[in-house]
Amino acid sequence: MRFERLLAIVVLAIAVVPLSAGLLWSHHSVAGYDTQKEVVLHGVVKEFNWRNPHVYVVWEVKDQSGKVVEWAGEMNSPTSMIQVGMNRNSLKPGDEVVITVNPSKTSNPLGIIRKITMADGRLIVDRFTPQ
Repeated sequence: MRFERLLAIVVLAIAVVPLSAGLLWSHHSVAGYDTQKEVVLHGVVKEFNWRNPHVYVVWEVKDQSGKVVEWAGEMNSPTSMIQVGMNRNSLKPGDEVVITVNPSKTSNPLGIIRKITMADGRLIVDRFTPQ
């Protein structure tokens, strides 16, 4: 009986560990984004979240019909973004920006942020390496 219980636990562990490993690393994947495509969006920062695990920006963009569309994009961790020149004061709500993203494959207004430039041309960050 004891051996059967131990065997059941080992079999369960062998089955569950590989499945959960994918979940643990899935939030680091860019598989949901079209990394071969870049979209340049002109808009206004609504929210700038400087926190782990990823820096997150929400901005409003007017589409071709003039309707305001809220976009959201993420970057690496704050520590990684400091290494490429950003800081917690790099953006604030109301800033006019030009943001280049690798868009979501779902066509939702989501993306991996590649580049941020202020409306006056000042470069905030330019990253071409995948996350």
